[in-house]
Amino acid sequence: MRLGIHMPLKGGFEKNISRAKAIGCETVQLFPGNPTGWRLGAPDPVLFEKRASLLDEQQIYPLIFHSAYLINLATPSPDFLQKSKLLLQATMERAAMYRSPYVVLHTGNHGGQGVEQGIEQIIKTIDEALPHWPPAVKLLLENTAGSGTALGSSLEELAVILKSFPPGTLGVCFDTAHAWAAGYDCGSRKGIEELLEQFENKIGLEHLLVIHINDSKAACGSRVDRHEHIGRGAINLEGFKALLNQNWPADFPFILETPEIGSDWDRVNLETVCSLLE
Repeated sequence: MRLGIHMPLKGGFEKNISRAKAIGCETVQLFPGNPTGWRLGAPDPVLFEKRASLLDEQQIYPLIFHSAYLINLATPSPDFLQKSKLLLQATMERAAMYRSPYVVLHTGNHGGQGVEQGIEQIIKTIDEALPHWPPAVKLLLENTAGSGTALGSSLEELAVILKSFPPGTLGVCFDTAHAWAAGYDCGSRKGIEELLEQFENKIGLEHLLVIHINDSKAACGSRVDRHEHIGRGAINLEGFKALLNQNWPADFPFILETPEIGSDWDRVNLETVCSLLE
């Protein structure tokens, strides 16, 4: 496995990569632009290639792109949906320029139109967009905490979307804090074993391509998405230890999205995770 952090945008790409390398990161995740804005900056292929080469030099891989929070493929608003399509397309293209293999996407909120209709719309939207996406970049659906009308909090909902496409077309990014909030026991060895068994049976572990390893400030099943530093939240370290010490592929990325990114907490959280490895 490879351990890393969600890298802040502030401070500059080169400086943040140097810092990530210094604290022991082997992989990183970042937003391609403002995570709460509808537009990315103008593309600069020469600059992006330089940054991709820097990642190669530092042996930091894979680079994972996290799409903007605004994107909602399940929205009942035609205008919002069109904006979401355009921004996701731009994000996929930007990831390709950086040689990033994955773009992580929150599945969206159905906004009152219902779970079934929301999922159908997600499937239809992705199906229409797929031919226009760079073939080297794969979209990963991230499980959610399940608050409000959010979709994708259950493995069953994710499975419906993934199985609507040929195997391997899409993948999953699994977030421990979101799963915990949605009612999955991520805090015990037994809970992790049962969760991975369910994942295998409903989706297939070969489709699990990234894990966001985060503690939670909220209770299990609370549907509240509030991340916490590893070992300082509600998820017992026994669960993290059990998850980390599976037989993961050598290049499998674990990404920390803990609070106060860009501060010394990144190093502290990485050290805590490393201490759980056997």
